[in-house]
Amino acid sequence: MATKAGALRQLAVCVDDFGLHDGVNQAVFDLLALRRISAVSCLVDGPSWASGVAALREAVGAADAPVADVGLHLNFTETLDVAAQSACPSLPLGALIKACYLRRLDEAVLVREIERQWDRFEAHWGQAPDFIDGHQHAHQLPQIRDALLLVLRRRYPAGRAGAKPWVRQCRSPGWRAVLAGISVSDTAKAAVIATLGATVLGRAVSRLGLRRSERLLGVYPFDADEAAYLRRWQAWVRLVHPQGDLLMCHPAVPLQKAPPWPDVIAASRHMEHAVLTGEALGEMLQAAGVRIARLSEGGRP
Repeated sequence: MATKAGALRQLAVCVDDFGLHDGVNQAVFDLLALRRISAVSCLVDGPSWASGVAALREAVGAADAPVADVGLHLNFTETLDVAAQSACPSLPLGALIKACYLRRLDEAVLVREIERQWDRFEAHWGQAPDFIDGHQHAHQLPQIRDALLLVLRRRYPAGRAGAKPWVRQCRSPGWRAVLAGISVSDTAKAAVIATLGATVLGRAVSRLGLRRSERLLGVYPFDADEAAYLRRWQAWVRLVHPQGDLLMCHPAVPLQKAPPWPDVIAASRHMEHAVLTGEALGEMLQAAGVRIARLSEGGRP
């Protein structure tokens, strides 16, 4: 429902994985045209990143009035460009989590890898990212988190004027999500993600004087049909605070030719695209008093 005095609650909706393949890119263009998303997170080593930039720029609109934030989706878990990633090869998520918590990674290598991906983003997009997050939430892990904070301090020292990025915080809505209609298993998955570093990263980002998103919505095990996914959206919308929350999604349109690697959530991507472009979602958001908005429009410092 709307907040007092009839004000709409604001929700940032972010598509992850732009650049992974043309199906993800096309889903982003469809949703930007419908104003169903307000953020696009980009895999700069993805095979469809460079080729998709011009169309993304057109879809996002003029720099002084963009319809979405465009950010860097830091990747440490997918091998997308063997040559570019040779200095810091990706690891499966479980192995990466273990290595980070045992502090087995070389932090200088991590810093250089973040700088490389950031520079590649700027080289194609023409400006700094509006926000930073991580593929499979790797940006919040120990060591990677420390490296990211070092890069942020270098690029945005205290007192620097001008626009600054916000950072995705993977904070869980907690067990109140169950009361809103989220399953216990989905709620537990969100809580596990949060325990990997959400609060530590969020506080550190704030100490740097940068903005962060608040709670992360959109967590589910990629096993839903359209009706079940829409019901999840109804529950997520009930949880939305007046501003600052972010809902992640992973839509794609079907490809005529499969990508050269297995996309294990391809069916869920197609299902999400159908729901996100559907009339039922728009009607639900309107009835709930929720407006999809860029976090750069407001948010919490």
